[in-house]
Amino acid sequence: MKAQGISTPLDQFEALVGGSTAVDRHQMFAWCRAESPIFYSEALGSWVLSRWDDVRGVLEDEVRFASLVDEPGASLQRTFLQMTGREHNKKAGTVARVIRSPRAFTEGLDDAVREISRRTAEQLVMGEPIDFKADYAMWVPLLVITELTRVDEAAKFRDWYQLIASGGVASVARPDARAAGLKAVSELREFLEPIIGERRRHPATDLVSTLATSTYDDRPLSEEEIVSTLAFLLTAGVETTERALASLFRHLLLNRNDWEELVARREDRNFLTSVSAESLRFFPPVQLLTRRTTEPVSFHDVEIPLGDRVVVILASANRDDERFDDPQRFVMTRFLDRPERQFTTNGEIMPFGAGTHHCTGARLAATEMVHAITEFTARVDWMEQTGDPPVGEGFMLHSPPAVPMILHPRL
Repeated sequence: MKAQGISTPLDQFEALVGGSTAVDRHQMFAWCRAESPIFYSEALGSWVLSRWDDVRGVLEDEVRFASLVDEPGASLQRTFLQMTGREHNKKAGTVARVIRSPRAFTEGLDDAVREISRRTAEQLVMGEPIDFKADYAMWVPLLVITELTRVDEAAKFRDWYQLIASGGVASVARPDARAAGLKAVSELREFLEPIIGERRRHPATDLVSTLATSTYDDRPLSEEEIVSTLAFLLTAGVETTERALASLFRHLLLNRNDWEELVARREDRNFLTSVSAESLRFFPPVQLLTRRTTEPVSFHDVEIPLGDRVVVILASANRDDERFDDPQRFVMTRFLDRPERQFTTNGEIMPFGAGTHHCTGARLAATEMVHAITEFTARVDWMEQTGDPPVGEGFMLHSPPAVPMILHPRL
């Protein structure tokens, strides 16, 4: 495995961090798993782990591997990721009751996501070039967040969440992006503060009201905490689902047999959940996560000192042939016997992290993907490729920047 002009595999990894398109990332990750399961990356200033067992072990051990704080690779504000123990359980639980609990789904969240997906699909233009990512994949999760918060400013959220995502955990490879992300957080705070104040005085049933009236140790959550939670939900809840759908539909655009099978089984929710899980395994929108050691630790006879950064490659773990059969092949029925499990802490895939900090919105993401697929396929008979096939971009956050196509309606 050798990219033109790049001498060694580890040089290729450094080039990949720098944005090189000459390196096949999955060949690179396979080499890492087989030949160098731990190494130090100068470009990331971090130790790098690529095998499923190692990645899982780091993410599940919040004692020895802490989330980053106030540095490249860390969230722009203190979020659930930096909380532990009782504080994490209490504050994350407040949001989980609204977006993850079975009761939330039976009391209307599932229906709301279905209706948003239906309305968005109905607005798609047929017979003319569109960008699936910008015209559909983005709007479904974004409108779900606006519905949950009852803040009808989707266009504003759209501008902010992309900057916040790039400036947060993704900045481990692009520290220069943090300034723009912090500015976006400041603008979001200025926009939300009067809304939070109004919801404190006149609470309703929306997520902002829930946060505005919640307490921890008998004290209300601060405006800073509420804003940071909403900013986190925008990036985790919109950016990741948008990228996941874009990558899935790029694959379907280029693989007609999979598209036809999907269309034939579009009413089978179990199958669509399996497709969604396989898409997140094969095309994880968040490719890596970063932690910092709180004590010396060893992997494969290499000691990582106290206080060093550790990067775990989710995209590599999700294709580890020690864990998955034929992992380099996209198999829509791979998780058919246990699709819902993949969106829980017991799942084998790791697009949502693992352990205590497994993403609170994982079940919501599954619901958004399933309804987005269902409503799109109910309206679209087939997709026509326009121009060159879109390719994935980005080191930390990865997906095609656009998925151009022409839609042909179902008659």
